[in-house]
Amino acid sequence: MAVVGAGRVGSAVANALVLLRVCDRVVIYDRDLALAEGEAWDIADTVPLLSEMEVTPAAGYADLGGCDVVVVTAGVTLGPGQSRLDLLGANADTIAGIVGELDRVCPGAVVVLVTNPVDVLTRIAIETSARPAHLILGCGTVLDGARLRQRLGELLDVERESVHAYVVGEHGDSSFPVWSSATVGAIRLEQFGLPEGRSWPQVKAELAAVTRQRGMSIHERKGFTSYGVAAAVARIVRAVARDEKRIFMVSVLAAKEYGIGPVVLGLPCVIGAAGVDRQLPLAMSAEEHQMLQHSAAILERAYQSLTAGSETAPGRRGG
Repeated sequence: MAVVGAGRVGSAVANALVLLRVCDRVVIYDRDLALAEGEAWDIADTVPLLSEMEVTPAAGYADLGGCDVVVVTAGVTLGPGQSRLDLLGANADTIAGIVGELDRVCPGAVVVLVTNPVDVLTRIAIETSARPAHLILGCGTVLDGARLRQRLGELLDVERESVHAYVVGEHGDSSFPVWSSATVGAIRLEQFGLPEGRSWPQVKAELAAVTRQRGMSIHERKGFTSYGVAAAVARIVRAVARDEKRIFMVSVLAAKEYGIGPVVLGLPCVIGAAGVDRQLPLAMSAEEHQMLQHSAAILERAYQSLTAGSETAPGRRGG
């Protein structure tokens, strides 16, 4: 498999793939060959302490031929005070160009988009690529959901993997938890006991806000985010590489059942060797469906701004 972009996120993704032993070979490509070499060599030095694996830099796109999965992290990153959607104009052409090169050298590979704003850029990748749409997906709200489950697990004092609560929509300010289907084990969330003095309406509002703000909180302190998204992407890649048929909230073209038009945003899908094996229409409350429509409208305006020349809509900061 390959990683395009050897910056902070790309190198963290490559490192996570090695640490989690997701594949046998990782190729790192960056237009700055020296940077790709430095990151590849540094990560390769960990291999003797883990398991047999090959980590190599790529001198050009031709070196990505034969890769089954390509993770794209290249593009302009957040500056002070910027939001994800502020990066759209700068990164749209970059992603279209990368996808064109990938169509040439590895047309059958599954492409996982990470570059922000990931939802709109995934739509651009789908529309500009010659490969089938199911082979292109964005990392969506996988990380957002992990952040939510972490805090719910802490609050309820249970194992995080026993918490089944998910975030959908834009990987940005308009994302939201789907509380109507949330459970802890086999128990509906509202039936699970809370610490004394807390109520579920209060907890839900607090957790939704904290989940949206988490990336910005990290960004304010260290200037970027990398480890969380790297782990999320590595898990998606593992599902593809091992044909796990695991469910993730990834950036995909919304199914017609949602009634929100041809927009890309984070929704539940079964992920396997063919990329998006199938989409799973999610039952939501009337309020949640309105929130999904709102998220879709924000992303549609951002997408249309590329041709209209208007400013992109404001979005959430951070990773």
